[in-house]
Amino acid sequence: MDVVIVGGGFAGVTAARELSARGRRAVLVEARDRLGGRTYTKDHDGHPMEFGGTWVHPLQPHVWSEIDRYDVETETFPVLEGLRQAVVSDGRVVDLSDDDVERALAAFDEFCVPGITLFPEPFAETLGPDPDGLADRSLREQLDAFKAEPELHDWVEAMCCLTAFGPLDRSGATEIYRAYALAGHSAEQFAASLSATKLVKGTKELINSIAGQATLADIRLSSPVQRVIQSGDGVRVELENGEAVSAPTALIALPMNVLNSVKFEPELSEIKRTASADRHAGAGRKTFVKVRGDIGNLSIVAPEAQAVNFVVAYTHGPDGSWLIVFSANPDKMQMTAFDDVPGMQTALQPLLPGVEVESIVGWDWSNDPLALGTWCIYRPGQLTKVLPDLRTTEGRLFFAGSDSASTWRGFIDGAIESGYRSARDIDSYLAD
Repeated sequence: MDVVIVGGGFAGVTAARELSARGRRAVLVEARDRLGGRTYTKDHDGHPMEFGGTWVHPLQPHVWSEIDRYDVETETFPVLEGLRQAVVSDGRVVDLSDDDVERALAAFDEFCVPGITLFPEPFAETLGPDPDGLADRSLREQLDAFKAEPELHDWVEAMCCLTAFGPLDRSGATEIYRAYALAGHSAEQFAASLSATKLVKGTKELINSIAGQATLADIRLSSPVQRVIQSGDGVRVELENGEAVSAPTALIALPMNVLNSVKFEPELSEIKRTASADRHAGAGRKTFVKVRGDIGNLSIVAPEAQAVNFVVAYTHGPDGSWLIVFSANPDKMQMTAFDDVPGMQTALQPLLPGVEVESIVGWDWSNDPLALGTWCIYRPGQLTKVLPDLRTTEGRLFFAGSDSASTWRGFIDGAIESGYRSARDIDSYLAD
């Protein structure tokens, strides 16, 4: 045995496959009863619903190469033909014409101008000049200083909510500037990379395809880790069921927010422990909501003042419609439970007046002890203070995950990228 991999998301599974290709044997232990981490395809009401990570794009090179490798079918989502687009502004729903959308995209381009010098080469691991201290600013600070017509400002703010998926005063401005730079400094491509293409059969098809080629890996589900003990000659990973797995090295492929849930001996670096305790800002809520009647093909966004910041039709017809509903700050929803139908109906009224909610399904990632948050959005200052250390090797321990990716951090692409990197580094270490 060469390595124990802790975590069966895209990072851990990709690393397992890459190590297998190099002739390295691994045991992968995953606490959940499935692979995928913060991606989760759940069949419900005849549809493969993505309760976690969903969207991919050709601008994301690592995930797209895997899609090509396994010939995974993709589709445009939302469907652009006949799509009604709108923004909530000044308490009313404003429908957007094609010209209005172009103006909104231009406003977003203008909003992102300050970040261009910070990420001149977005695939590089170093930042550009930061004379104005953008790395320490929140999205809320940047929005408050941004001048635009009210409807355009509200649209830009809604895009910030979708990117941060957490309170904007806790979300670093760097995060939206980074994604904008990765999208070619283009508002149109930025929007497409966030929510334009999905996998027809769900993310489970892709991760199961990758796992299927991890031929030298022993994948063990329902195996939560209690303790990781590092010594001079190896690493011992102790499971909650009393079993233990030992190997010369270990790859820790856990979300940043849950690193402290595992006992490490010796302790991890102070920066890693502090980052896990502080958490990143991603704490939003994504749900699938069944409503009465045919709601039509629509996409409506709203600024942070609203409890719901994005609604898009997943399916629609006379027997009812399924909506995907995003809230960047779930506390604003004032729901008594995750599936509180009256609470959701109230929250949706500013975007869809008169809508009647029938049922709600989804996953509460922020209260999931194996996630403690959604996708990774660094807080102001965390980019420079946390990122380098999160992927720094500690003795025989290597680290991977979308939270510490160099490029598309917080995306499936970033998880795969970090899986490539960690497998290469582990192989080199074992070869020495």
